[in-house]
Amino acid sequence: MAEIRVALVGIGNAASGFVQYIEFLKQLEDRNKDFSIGGYDPDDIKFVLAFDVNETKVGKDLSEAIFAEPNSCPKIVEVDPLEVTVQRGPTLDGIGPTTKGIIRESTLPVADVIDLINEARVDVIVNLTPTGSDRLSEFWAETALKTDCAFVQGSPTPIASNNIWARKFRKAVLPVVGDDLQSQLGGTRIHRGLLELLVNYGARIKSTYQLDVSGGTEGLNTLDYQRRMSKRSIKTESIRRVVPYLGKNDVASGTTDYLEFLGNQRFSYFWIDARYFNNTPLQIDLTLKSYDGPNAARTLYEATCAVKIALDRGIGGPVLSVCAYAFKSSPVITTIFEAKRWFDEFIEGRRPR
Repeated sequence: MAEIRVALVGIGNAASGFVQYIEFLKQLEDRNKDFSIGGYDPDDIKFVLAFDVNETKVGKDLSEAIFAEPNSCPKIVEVDPLEVTVQRGPTLDGIGPTTKGIIRESTLPVADVIDLINEARVDVIVNLTPTGSDRLSEFWAETALKTDCAFVQGSPTPIASNNIWARKFRKAVLPVVGDDLQSQLGGTRIHRGLLELLVNYGARIKSTYQLDVSGGTEGLNTLDYQRRMSKRSIKTESIRRVVPYLGKNDVASGTTDYLEFLGNQRFSYFWIDARYFNNTPLQIDLTLKSYDGPNAARTLYEATCAVKIALDRGIGGPVLSVCAYAFKSSPVITTIFEAKRWFDEFIEGRRPR
């Protein structure tokens, strides 16, 4: 198989987790076939370009930038120099009101993005810009179209689920997947899984929530009311699709507060109030403690391999099976177990898109 040449946009905690995950797998002596996706292996992932706006990262090798402040993703593996210098990308609306104090915008001129991507022969652009940076996400989606790249929309801005953008990628015969990356074992996937289990076995859900307290830059970013509500609406809608009879006041999902000392940790608090035989109460109250960066890593690897497979097959527009499996705000929603089956069937060539 050919290599997958990747441009990373936004060198935050998710990017740090992704890069470390790939390097960790490359260093495993007993790596098994479970890490192969459609014939692609971790060795095939080549980070060839990286973009950011923070002066703590711009101009540094990617191996160094993933650990630069304000990143707080835990260091899992030593990453040798990757010989990829982080370039100065456009800022647009990428720095939110609450993150201005910790992100020092680089004074270097914005790089010639199109030329760099073409020169590096990029296959896949992975967009990991912050929640609420709609103009910036659209800039990178347009850049993918101009440079014949597949596009992974990791942030919540609607690209794959937006009909206008979907038509553009379909017309260009370029694959796009999104929107809003779903962690490997994050709060939304676990919340949906619990609800699906209860509903499938006859329970009636009365009310439910999943509320997060987190550290890290993304947690601080969502202190801004508009950005927080944008993220919350996506997560809440993802849950409501599992239990569509719930009223708008019966379900909530999203970040409620930022605590700097948590670093890259996220504490997710779940509550489910249900009824089963003869209206007997059944309630679930639990806490999930996780790390955002590592939790995003495997999903990013899977989505990147899958969208390159779609590129190889000449598929244009949203790759629905990948969207449903790996993203919260997919153009199509199904159960988490059905989505996994769709994803596997697509990788194996038994599902067209």
